[in-house]
Amino acid sequence: MIACFDMGAGAGGMCRSAGSQGGGGTAKGSVGKAAKMPETLPSGAAALPTSMPSGGGSVGPVRVEPDSPVQRYLYGAPSVVSARSPRPQDHPASRSDDEIRALFARKSETREAGIQAMIEDARKAGRPMERFVAAIAYDSERAPRTSNRRQLLELGIQVPAEDQLPADDVELHKTLWTIVYGLARLGIYLTGTDQLDDRTLLKRLCGSVLMDEVADIPPSADMSEFIDLSPSSSGPDGLSGPLDFTPDEDDGDGMAARGEAEQSPADAGNSTRKGRDSLLPRPDRR
Repeated sequence: MIACFDMGAGAGGMCRSAGSQGGGGTAKGSVGKAAKMPETLPSGAAALPTSMPSGGGSVGPVRVEPDSPVQRYLYGAPSVVSARSPRPQDHPASRSDDEIRALFARKSETREAGIQAMIEDARKAGRPMERFVAAIAYDSERAPRTSNRRQLLELGIQVPAEDQLPADDVELHKTLWTIVYGLARLGIYLTGTDQLDDRTLLKRLCGSVLMDEVADIPPSADMSEFIDLSPSSSGPDGLSGPLDFTPDEDDGDGMAARGEAEQSPADAGNSTRKGRDSLLPRPDRR
């Protein structure tokens, strides 16, 4: 399994390869390739809420409409999901949106200060450095280290131990999608999961993928990260395109509004029935 970055704003990012750890056993060898985002939402896809909820916890990845593109990431990476996807509102982080906004603001300030320091050091050394080059260097060489598990815990999302997954299938499904939406809020997206049932996928995430050491980079327009869990590459060039919605995304009735899809927890996201990849969140770069 290899994670690749889609550098949407031309700054920062590199591929992250996560090998097998513990009993999770993450497959190696497949590659996630960033594809160009469409200008409009795919048929059957719905943008997540444009307004923030009042009180309580977060609704998952959100899209806001402020004046500055940078402000779109105050509450996490903006995403789109299929109208058939499990409702993000039913899988919230337990931290409030204000707490999460403050967390991301602190991390963004630290990152920007580090990038500017590298630019200034390069200027003093007589070798000017463009910001996107400095961002790549900072993210890969100087950013604090963490794991996706710790990043999720900071949002108030619990990641169970590999050997302590919920026994009840409905609760396991809820835990999985809470993690999926939490990762999306961090700007991290899964692909190549259709061959894994919910329990196997959650076990792999909790046992290895989320435990890897990564740079502690807040969500930003600079990049999106894709973790491909495919057992083998799907394209003739050895690359797959994680951003494409599949043709069966549209239910055929023009349903696009979030919350109009009716499906049971046992069906939603069940890879053996509907193809989970078409339901997973994807970045919204509009």
